[in-house]
This record gives sequence, C-alpha cells and structure tokens, in this order.
Amino acid sequence: MTDRKDRTVFDSWKLTGELANFILNQDGLTHLDDWGGKEMVREILPEDYQANFDRVQTDLVNCILKEKNRASAHAFVDNITAYTDWLNGMLDRGKLACYHYFPISVEIMLALDVAPICYEVACGLNAALYTEGSEEGIDRIEAEGYPDHLCSTQKGTAGYLLMGVLPKPDVLIKTATPCDASNRLYEWTSHKFKAPLLTVETPYYRNDRGLKYMMRELKLMISQLEKLSGNTLDEDKLREYCHFGNQTLDYFLKIQELKKIIPCPDTGWHRPADTIFMTQVGTPMGVDYFKRLYEDIKARAERGQGVIPEGVRERRVVYGYTWEVYDLSFFDWLEDNLGVTYMADTLTYLPPDVGFVDTTNMETMLEGLAWRTLQMPMGRQVMGFSDIWINDFANLVQAYKADALIMGGHMACKHFWALNKLMSDKVKEETGVPTLRFEMDMFDKRFTPPSELRRIMTEFFNTL
Repeated sequence: MTDRKDRTVFDSWKLTGELANFILNQDGLTHLDDWGGKEMVREILPEDYQANFDRVQTDLVNCILKEKNRASAHAFVDNITAYTDWLNGMLDRGKLACYHYFPISVEIMLALDVAPICYEVACGLNAALYTEGSEEGIDRIEAEGYPDHLCSTQKGTAGYLLMGVLPKPDVLIKTATPCDASNRLYEWTSHKFKAPLLTVETPYYRNDRGLKYMMRELKLMISQLEKLSGNTLDEDKLREYCHFGNQTLDYFLKIQELKKIIPCPDTGWHRPADTIFMTQVGTPMGVDYFKRLYEDIKARAERGQGVIPEGVRERRVVYGYTWEVYDLSFFDWLEDNLGVTYMADTLTYLPPDVGFVDTTNMETMLEGLAWRTLQMPMGRQVMGFSDIWINDFANLVQAYKADALIMGGHMACKHFWALNKLMSDKVKEETGVPTLRFEMDMFDKRFTPPSELRRIMTEFFNTL
C-alpha cells in the first residue's frame, strides 16, 4: 500500500482546490485588491489554507475571480478536489500505482482496477498553480545528472519521485512516441524504482494496417498488466468507463465547434488545464469538467457574447504547437490587453473522426481505444508524416478564421524545431496568415519568463 507521506503533491492539490472554492465563494471579491491585496485577503482565510495561499500564483487568483472565468474556474478546482479524493481512495485500498503517458486513455487501467497516475500531470499541475512551479522537481533530477536540455514535462515528476513527495510507481505504461526524451525518463524511472515498464509501440501509419498493429499492442499491454495486477480485464467495467470516455469526447468536440463562432465565446486561460484533464477521459471527473465548460461556453454563445473587452477588435490565434502551462493568467491577459482569443493548439485539438468507442463487445472497444490512442494530441501529430501536423493546422487556421499562427517551441521538442518553418510556410501559402515563432519551455518559467512572453506578444500584435 502506498504510504500517505508520499502524497504531498496530491494533498497540496486538494488543499488548493478547497482554498480556491473558498475564495470564489466570497461575495464581492472580484480581485485581491478589492480587499486590500493578497496579504489582507490571507488574513480572512482559515489557518489551514494560509500557507497554501502563499504558494499560489497571485495573477492566477485574480484571473479566476473575473466574472467571465468563474464558471470554468469552479469546474477546474472541483475537478482537482474530486480527482485527488478518488486517486487517494484507490491508493488507500492498495491498488497498484500505475504511472502512464498522457496520450493513453485510462479506461483499460480502470477496468483492471489499478490507479492511473499521469506522469506528466504531476509536473504540469504544479507549474500551473504555484509561484515556484515545478522548478524544485526539475532542479532535483538535473542534480542527478539528467541533462537540462531534455524535457521538463517528465523532469519535474522525476524530481518529485526522488524527493519522496509522490507515490513510487508499481508499474509504468509508455507509448514509444513521440520522443526519445520522454522514453529515457520512463526507462530511468523503471530502473530507479524497480517498477516494470510496459512499452506500447505506436505505428507510423494511420490506416487499417496501423490500427491492427495498435490493437495487438494494446492486447499485449493488457496481458502484461493482468499478470502484474493479478486481475482480469472486466468487460462490463471497460464498457462503463468507455461510456464515460464517449461522453467526455462528445462535450470536447462540441466545444471545438463553439469556438468557431465570432466572437469566440470561450476563455483561453483554461486551455492548458484542458490538456491536463484530457488525461481523465474515461472517468466521471472528466465528464463533469468538460460538461461544465461546454455549458458555460454555450450559454455565452447563445447570448452572442465574446470574452474580450467591449469595443475591442477580436484577433483570433491558433497555437501551432503548445502552450505555457506555468502562466495560465497570460491567456487572460492576451484577451484583456491585446484582444487576442486563443482557439486551439496541438495538445488541445482532437480530429472530428477521433471516434467514439463502440461498446458492443470487447473487440469493438479495444478497436475504438486503439484508434483513439493513434489520434490523441501529440501522438497523432508527431508520430507520423509531417503532412498530418501541417495540414491539421492549415485547416484549423481556416476553420477558426485565425488572424495569426503562434508557434512557441518547447525547447526539448527537437521534432518541432525541424518542422515549424515548414508549417509556417505552408500556412502562410494557403491562408496568408502571419506566424510568430519563439522558443520557450512549457513547464519552466525561467526559460522564457512571463514578462518576456508579454513583451513578445505585445511587439508582435502591435506590428500586426
């Protein structure tokens, strides 16, 4: 059974969710300055929340207090609280701690009664919530000799495991895509903590042959996980979780369509959170989060409202790669200061044919889950012909009537640095839309600080 003392990160998330709900429920509080600033607001908090409040990003608190962001903020923090309760409950009952790569849906793991923990979320959520972000974890693994130019997405979590603030893995599951950096840290984790690593090979082609190959890989993974867990895959349980997954994707795809409306009815601050909560596809928490987002966005669309200040011309952008999770309030700043709305990116886009899982029998469910794995964000674009990635974003720029393509390149993703000029040229050729390219780190704000992000964007959009 996982020791409670090894769940410091989870317990911090739960406390942050409760704290955020307490703040959101204070009548008349729309900005920390309303009540004299962060220090004054701290004094009204229950003592249990005060230390946690000190850690939370001040700009993030002010962001979620805005009226346009409150509904999505409530969904965000309720999810964090529900998720940590659910996960801790599984670990308390002695379920295997199964760390997995983020593009893998968890239905199979749940049907085998293991506790799925997304390796990348542990780093990402800390980066999103706290002033110190994931930097302590990143620095800890680098002190072990892990190169600084490799991916912080896994480095933060690896550091937390060394620090003993996350449960040690009993088993790891990793698709062999998209990059060597992620593969290496899963291998390191397996070796360091003597946990078996189940590798799921991903085919290069997205055709019938590739789908059959993917199904064979999933079946091999199931066989291995059955032996490790001592459980047998329960078809009825798998069907139940597939229904949750189908509901989640239904809301997600509806939100994608609503964002095509002008003005855009969806706030951008939660876009990185959408990726984090996509790792819960197959759970009731995932359904609840995206259902509440959909209802908020749909209501705003029906009122004909956008999310930028009245009288400001909307400028719509698509991110050709990924976001900066360490500064959620940045995307709210874009709306309020530059009139820029954020439509989609590689990690928050699903093709319309991602497909709902046919729950008729075990074979149809595995086929649907195999196809989804091939289409999940990043896995779809990176493991395959570059045409898939380029065409996705040429089409998205047109579908969302974007005014610019933003390509912040994560410093560890060498595949993107080989591709982004090809994408930029193709999008400009097909749409005439200009492109902004710059380098950053998705999880570590020290690489491109929030102030530098704002300078880059201000210069670009003033020029545009």
